Amino acid sequence: MQQELKSLSDLVSGTHALIHHFSGGKEFNNRLLVLGFTIGAEVVVWQNLGSGPIIVAVKDSLVALGRGEAKKVVVEVLNKR
Repeated sequence: MQQELKSLSDLVSGTHALIHHFSGGKEFNNRLLVLGFTIGAEVVVWQNLGSGPIIVAVKDSLVALGRGEAKKVVVEVLNKR
């Protein structure tokens, strides 16, 4: 089965995904790690209205990411909704 990789910013509300990799620099990647975004972690998009921040559930937290930040998080989309 082929992986469907997308940017976190492209996902609609309710989508489940696994974090595949980050396309940001070292400082950005470290910030995400501190927030709980680790490779292989499951995330759920709680809110993506098409503009403004994207709210994501990761581990036991809700995190708001700016659209530019979310674009740098590459995920594997899961077939849950």
